[in-house]
Amino acid sequence: MFWADKALQNRKGREFVNDGWTPSGIVHMGGLKGPVIHDVLARVLKERNKDVTNNLSFDDFDPIDGLPASLMESHKDYMGVPIFLAPSPDGKGSFGDFYGRKMREMLKALGIDVHIYLASEKYKSGEYNEGIRALLDNVKKVRQVYEKVYKKPLKNDWYPLQVICPNCKKLGTTKVIDWDGEEVTFICMPDLVTWAQGCNATGKISPFNGNAKMPWKPEWAIKWSTFHVTIEWSGKDHMSKGGSFEIAANILKAIFNQEPPMARPYEFFLWNGKKMSSSKGLGLTGEDLLQVLPAQIVRFLMIKTEPNKAVEFNPVGTDSIPKLYDEYQKAAEAYFHNGDKDVARAFALSQIGEAVKPPAIRFSALAQWVQMPNMREEIKKQGLEKWAIYARVWVERYAPESEKFLVQQEIPESAKNLDDKQKAYLQKIADELDHEWTAEELQKQMYEWAKALGLSPKESFSAIYQTLLGKDHGPKAAWLILSLDKKFVKERFSFIK
Repeated sequence: MFWADKALQNRKGREFVNDGWTPSGIVHMGGLKGPVIHDVLARVLKERNKDVTNNLSFDDFDPIDGLPASLMESHKDYMGVPIFLAPSPDGKGSFGDFYGRKMREMLKALGIDVHIYLASEKYKSGEYNEGIRALLDNVKKVRQVYEKVYKKPLKNDWYPLQVICPNCKKLGTTKVIDWDGEEVTFICMPDLVTWAQGCNATGKISPFNGNAKMPWKPEWAIKWSTFHVTIEWSGKDHMSKGGSFEIAANILKAIFNQEPPMARPYEFFLWNGKKMSSSKGLGLTGEDLLQVLPAQIVRFLMIKTEPNKAVEFNPVGTDSIPKLYDEYQKAAEAYFHNGDKDVARAFALSQIGEAVKPPAIRFSALAQWVQMPNMREEIKKQGLEKWAIYARVWVERYAPESEKFLVQQEIPESAKNLDDKQKAYLQKIADELDHEWTAEELQKQMYEWAKALGLSPKESFSAIYQTLLGKDHGPKAAWLILSLDKKFVKERFSFIK
């Protein structure tokens, strides 16, 4: 049984699916896995006629705690300021809006049906007020949760809240040290964190209606309670022992006597064995991925393997992407011809709208075609124009050198070392090119000409590739030859004269 169907067996009642993402920087491809997984879970429930709400929080109330190198100069003064209060790099809206727009575009492209809400709006509208009050009124219970999990005591002036400093507008530098039932007492500390400096302001302020923010772990518990969340999966780092989920779940039980939502950990994408990370330059961005894969295959990549299994995916200089296209085509075959049920199910849940049969030609062959100047009509005839766009991106950005076939403008040096039989073979092809050949007929005939000259297939075809490409291998020779200008090929193959 497919993993999503299995996980959702025997579910009862209305379902509230939830996920969260912080719009503070470029989305690497692993950042799309959560939204895709939750979309699949919601789809499965809807197939069963369940009443389902699928929510995604853009956590734009978080403080900025890191910047890409390109923004260090323009935005260095906003370190510690909430994402929604810092300006957009392009001058349009907030810092969170800038990255949020990029994520919205990707979610739309992936066919993800989700209601997006902004954390800043929920705080400012007062929807978290009740939860904030509950945390502050029950701070001793919250401290006990942390102490039990982390095995160390917390000070009596620790509170699960930070306020936006009225003086410097920073959130990440403030510490709440008291609560009188209406207002909190805070300090904006110069050395609370290493990535931002507070202004030393002190005072009292209401913690409600957007003046303050809960730390991530207690905030997660408040989200579950406020929005009646029934399903929320997350990365394995949050689900590990002593991690965010354990803290949030215990706070939910201690304060509200509620059970946490159904949760499962999902693994990361790996880049040469290491977790993908945009800050460390490991892996592709979501935008990069959608430029080399159709949205359906991106979804397929995210869900074809059970979420709790790590997936190695480094397409640079490898055949990972052609293999993924092959897998997708096999999954389509299973779907349309009653093959393996789990594979077919992965294909079905990868679709956006009605299920569409992918092209029959292998991506690796198409990647060769897009490098042949005169294959455009054949690509169009075969209905491969959309996939051809992705094939060109793969060839230009990711393909190993062995898969790149650039016709050389001058005769390659290596071609000048061909023996007399190989040169005679090339001359024979040049002499016969005025006939009207199909690629299949020419390919067959070239084998016969090589045999007549006492050449092996390797020797004969290597001569073609060395002379045109400067390599000893390449795409199907007849297709390559017929894709080029006939006069050019004749002159090149007659270079021995």
